[in-house]
Amino acid sequence: MGKVISIINMKGGVGKTTLCVGISDYLAEIGKKVLLIDADPQFNATQSLLDQYKASDNSFYTSQVINKEKTIFRLFSTTESLTKAYEYPTVDELKVALTDNLDLICGDLRLVLSNNSSNARFAKRIKTFIDKGNLKDKYDYIFIDCPPTLTIYTDSSLIASDYYLIPNRIDRYSIIGIDSLQSAIKGLISEEELPLKCLGIVYTMVYKNPPQKQEDLRQSFESKKSLEGIDIFSSQTTFYKSIQFGKLGANPTNYIKAKQDIIAVSRELMDRIEKEEKDVQRSNIIS
Repeated sequence: MGKVISIINMKGGVGKTTLCVGISDYLAEIGKKVLLIDADPQFNATQSLLDQYKASDNSFYTSQVINKEKTIFRLFSTTESLTKAYEYPTVDELKVALTDNLDLICGDLRLVLSNNSSNARFAKRIKTFIDKGNLKDKYDYIFIDCPPTLTIYTDSSLIASDYYLIPNRIDRYSIIGIDSLQSAIKGLISEEELPLKCLGIVYTMVYKNPPQKQEDLRQSFESKKSLEGIDIFSSQTTFYKSIQFGKLGANPTNYIKAKQDIIAVSRELMDRIEKEEKDVQRSNIIS
């Protein structure tokens, strides 16, 4: 069965969306069936992928996505009548097919206006959407680009996920985001009794020749008690000015050196999931 992976950090500016887009695009390129769900109200993942695959139509997002209600906003809409149950759309009604192997459920700025963290019914909308559509049978990987804040969409993304991955940029404030994230996830796992597992931390936007100050920050970060039990990927992504300037768009797979980083992270991610699955199977046999 396919796996659902949330890519998340409570701190912005860590390259979360860039990593999510890059991994999704690369895995689709090598033949994996991938669905990317953009649950971040900033919808940068949507803009990045539409700029690449639908660039010939400048009005695509407005005419073919917003006007046809093909965004994640539809999953969090309310019913018109209190007596009428919410009807889930099918994946074909929501998705935008980018390639033969890569589909996108677009993000929507309107999520900011509709966020209601007190409406617990919304918390399982993404999971129910995936389950009802048997999407784990249709896709090898479903990636969710999560908001960098605690919202009902964050909860919904995590509840739907088998795993979560933490992109992290080494700076003096990075530990704050990890602390907040781990605290929130531990609470959610306890309340919802989730089998949610952390795949680890991926260092992002690392300087090719990091100054001693950054190395000191890395060591200080890794010594924090809150990181106990969290693995750190051996692969990482490097800071490239070319991506910041965006000459070839925001997708890192469009840049030779950045793509090499994405390939390494993607392969390690697949290996980690495979190992987790084997450990679970071994545990089930023993028990």
